[in-house]
Amino acid sequence: MTLIMREHLSEALHWALESTMDPATAAADWLASDINPNCGGALGLLTDPAVRLEHLDQAKDVYKTMRVVGETAADRRLGATLYLGAIAAALVRYNARISRQSDAALRRALLRLDADRTAPEPMRRLAGAALSALSGASTD
Repeated sequence: MTLIMREHLSEALHWALESTMDPATAAADWLASDINPNCGGALGLLTDPAVRLEHLDQAKDVYKTMRVVGETAADRRLGATLYLGAIAAALVRYNARISRQSDAALRRALLRLDADRTAPEPMRRLAGAALSALSGASTD
């Protein structure tokens, strides 16, 4: 194996070697690093105050797919959490809607995420901040 091939293989599998997490989290982190190689994983991407709106929109799309076609229930559940997290981050950081969901539907989903003690704490905080941002928006 040439040195160049080893370097490319190393880059491609780097996320797997560093991950001591469950497969769903490893997959989500890999998707995040595909969007922004310096993000530090899915939670890092969505909670970074300097994340670009374009990256949040890309994250929303990939995590929407993960929540629908994830291989396991854990994949789908995490995909749903991160999908909503990307939408929430866009609301909080850019006052931007990257979803066609109504305010009422977003509010219900954000309330569920905020109350879900099994969800990662950064996602729950982001849901709470997005609820505050929505309270200033027009209602349905």
